[in-house]
Amino acid sequence: MKKWTSDDLKALRKKYKLSQKALSNLIGVTEQYVYYLERGMRTTGKPLKLLLNYVEADIKKKGE
Repeated sequence: MKKWTSDDLKALRKKYKLSQKALSNLIGVTEQYVYYLERGMRTTGKPLKLLLNYVEADIKKKGE
């Protein structure tokens, strides 16, 4: 399972041209929480890591 550091989250958003709001809607958290994650003020727990893995795979699949 991917670790999902703050840099990983930023890279995911930039790669798929998602705003913090769009990503927050996809994973069911607030925009403020995404902000905290990207700045390293919060860390991802196992459920969020699993969800991010799923979201990334789903976005990749839709882009193919």
